[in-house]
Amino acid sequence: MKFIVRNNAKIANKYIRFAKWRIRKLDSQFKKLIYTEIFINKEGQTPTLYNATLVLGVPGPDIIISAKSEDLIQLWSQLLSKMKRQLSKLSSK
Repeated sequence: MKFIVRNNAKIANKYIRFAKWRIRKLDSQFKKLIYTEIFINKEGQTPTLYNATLVLGVPGPDIIISAKSEDLIQLWSQLLSKMKRQLSKLSSK
């Protein structure tokens, strides 16, 4: 699987590695992903609001998932739960 990361918010690499690890874990469960694009942007100064978008390359139309949060761990948690739900819908078809 191929990862494309656009880190416009300049967040620490450990958060990117964490996201990749969790996405690989879900991919091993569902076996549907071809590629994943991760876009991370920062909005505002105080408090900093992070906006992340995942584009999941799957057979058929791509799946686009996005979330906003002030906390990066909460942001990844939201995105990965949405991703799991979408992949389970895809695999049930």
